[in-house]
Amino acid sequence: MHPILFKAGPLTFYSYGAMLVLAFVAATWLAGRHARRLPPALRAISAEQLLDFSSLALVGGLVGARALFVALHWDAFSSEPLEILAVWHGGLVWYGGFLGGLLGGACYVRAQRLSFLRVLDQFIPFLTLGHAIGRVGCLLNGCCYGKPTDAWCGVTFPDQGVAVVPTQLLESAGLLLLYLVLRSLQRPGLLQYPGRVFGAYLAGYGALRFALEFTRGDQLPWWMGLTLQQVISIAVCIFGGWLLLRTPRREIRV
Repeated sequence: MHPILFKAGPLTFYSYGAMLVLAFVAATWLAGRHARRLPPALRAISAEQLLDFSSLALVGGLVGARALFVALHWDAFSSEPLEILAVWHGGLVWYGGFLGGLLGGACYVRAQRLSFLRVLDQFIPFLTLGHAIGRVGCLLNGCCYGKPTDAWCGVTFPDQGVAVVPTQLLESAGLLLLYLVLRSLQRPGLLQYPGRVFGAYLAGYGALRFALEFTRGDQLPWWMGLTLQQVISIAVCIFGGWLLLRTPRREIRV
């Protein structure tokens, strides 16, 4: 756990924020490089447009992630409303950020008259990689921790005193694997059918998150012994499976 990278006079640089910046830069840069290499017929969004798209998605994602976290922990924020703005302290919920990012990106796609599903198919693997980097920030910040464990892989945070499952690293590793799978799916045969790669992401991440929630130590049961994140993951998996199994009209010919 290393929440503060360094201080420079009155400024404090947080590891969580630094990893978020690194995640955004890496995802946007790699997505732009990939866009330049795609054949024009398969390119849903240009490298130049990707910067604007990902920037709007980032703003929407931060707002959505923080809004859901605050809503779920309102008792803690009601007495200190200014803390709502302290994103650098941690406290972002992925599914809230994912929905907010989709809405932000959709606004740009609509304004540019692009195909939303095709853009997502092109960008989603790199978002997955950025998410993997962001989870390392969670480890450094000490949030999203796991349940107590005696296993060799347990990590001890200063404010806990007992070793816990490093769920942040487990999720980061799972996301890296999912990134590789999604990149392998970005081939002409699948990209001609919008929504397939995005559907694979939804099904893959939903399953990963559902399983990892059993190791989380900071989540409480919400319904039938499942956490809120697990309930959302089930819905995400179902929708992802529908995108994968449906028979969409072929929109691109190469």
